[in-house]
Amino acid sequence: MIINSLKRFGITTGAAAAAASKAAVIGLLNNERPKTVVIPTPIGLRLEIPVEKVEIHETVSCSEVRKFSGDNPDILDGLVIRSCVKLRDDNEIIIIGGKGVGKVTRSGLKGTIGDTAISPTVRDMIVNAIREISDKGFQVVIEVPNGEIIAEKTLNKLVGIVDGISILGTTGIETPVSDEDYLEHIKCELNVIRQNYDYVVISPGNLASNFASRLFDSNSIIKVGDRIGESIKLASVFFKRIVLAGLPAKLLKVYAGIFNTHYTQGDARIESLTHASVIAGLPYEILVKIANSLSVEEAFTYMTKEQRKKVMSIVGEKIQSRIKNLQQDINFCVIIFDYDGEILSRVGC
Repeated sequence: MIINSLKRFGITTGAAAAAASKAAVIGLLNNERPKTVVIPTPIGLRLEIPVEKVEIHETVSCSEVRKFSGDNPDILDGLVIRSCVKLRDDNEIIIIGGKGVGKVTRSGLKGTIGDTAISPTVRDMIVNAIREISDKGFQVVIEVPNGEIIAEKTLNKLVGIVDGISILGTTGIETPVSDEDYLEHIKCELNVIRQNYDYVVISPGNLASNFASRLFDSNSIIKVGDRIGESIKLASVFFKRIVLAGLPAKLLKVYAGIFNTHYTQGDARIESLTHASVIAGLPYEILVKIANSLSVEEAFTYMTKEQRKKVMSIVGEKIQSRIKNLQQDINFCVIIFDYDGEILSRVGC
């Protein structure tokens, strides 16, 4: 089996923001204009990222980094992420979202209502990148030129983020998971895993994989992106025991029978959650709030922890039933994590 080895990985908006911030600090402190900077990532890898521009003024330095999405179809590819820094009198690093960075308008998202949409992980990345070169205090303003315009082409408004894009990224690295050749990569990974394990853990993304590694050997876990159904089918050739471990939003699509969870293939997250909540017997007033939510995270704010577990147990049972109907000869387990890593549902294992 030959796989195209030239597939390119990209960087997240968060990695671009961290690189721009580090370059701006170098400009401010050393009066230098670096062509590249190296930043740490949450997964231990270090990324060398090109810097497009550094502007140095008396008290402020601004730097621009262009987001690169690799071989992923991404509306944000080529977008400029700008960071402007100035010294503070203390040693704190304060991070502010400026023009082109979205604002949170609904509950349940990462950040309180009124906050700018820079995720906690990205804030840590920016701080860690700066702390590699200085222990001084800085005000960091992240801006995205044309961010308001680009945001109109994303799903941000549908989940309650307005006036700009989100600055995100749990690893700093953007993997080309949406490419057709990625299935060949999955086949190879499955083949490697079966050399040492009689089971495999399939996980859509980075956060769910991290949570799953608390329960299973990390070498038995494969990240499959949106290709959940195809990956389970491929895994059934090698393994009799398959675990699907994920977060609610992705798995609510599988509950509805959407096995490729990319947004272009369909979206029934809120409809699925409402349906499962009806079956679980949640009160009418809560059902109305769930049905009118813009995201699963928001809907969860209207539910108690016990209600979440009851609803997601129904979701897990339905997913197991769907998969067993397609692949009857496998031992199939579903684990659904809450967004803080707590297990909401564990069906079949």
